Amino acid sequence: MKPVFKWVRVLQISGLAERTYILRFEEPESAAVIQPGQFCMISPLPGSSNVFLPRPFSYYRVISRSVIEILFRTFGRATRWMANLAPGDEIGVFGPLGNTFNLAPGPGNAILVGGGIGIPPIVMLAERLSALGRLKRLDLVYGESTASRVIYLAPVLPASVRCHLTTEDGSAGQRGLVTAAVESILKECRDPLAVYTCGPKSMMGALSRILDPEQVTLFETSCEENMACGMGICQGCVIPVRTGGDSVRYLRCCAEGPVFNGFEVQWA
Repeated sequence: MKPVFKWVRVLQISGLAERTYILRFEEPESAAVIQPGQFCMISPLPGSSNVFLPRPFSYYRVISRSVIEILFRTFGRATRWMANLAPGDEIGVFGPLGNTFNLAPGPGNAILVGGGIGIPPIVMLAERLSALGRLKRLDLVYGESTASRVIYLAPVLPASVRCHLTTEDGSAGQRGLVTAAVESILKECRDPLAVYTCGPKSMMGALSRILDPEQVTLFETSCEENMACGMGICQGCVIPVRTGGDSVRYLRCCAEGPVFNGFEVQWA
């Protein structure tokens, strides 16, 4: 399906954690084809706010085959505008956009790592991989800075997913960074591994340094960058990706991504 722009009405918006909200709207055409890793651009009605450009948001979940959920955290004007929406308000949605995670990683194990508000595509991926039933073991590592920002994932994750929570200050789950939890899982797993992640660049870069390509046969990262169009026109979301030897190309997160081989991204 080619991405489409539609005006849709907000069904529900509710707070889940500190500065963190879930937005629901109905759009059956997109809901039927959305894949983990894809995103949409959300914009207000012209003249209805001081937000002038659309903003990118990963899809979080599809429920009832027609209702789409977007999980977001307030940082600036656009997300504050979204947090103040009410049921019945109209918003513009353009999507689905971008490429997707590989849903056929092989018969081994998979580790999914979500850092902060990078968790939405990881949850959708966990649902899809669990439903496919091809993996021996599926672990999800979720990291936040503190307990007040933790999203309670138990109601939405399949029972087959082993969930590990970390917070930097130790106020919930394991104290420390997600990398420590991932290293513990790596020691337990002997089969070939697939690792998927979305979150801060520093976190994904740290993961790339601790993962062994001999053990990890697939390492996919969903990269988040500022975007103004979502179609590759503005060139505002490029990231450096190694393409062999010392060659580096700048690829667009919206068009060639947002999912890239994590071993090829130049993190620093």
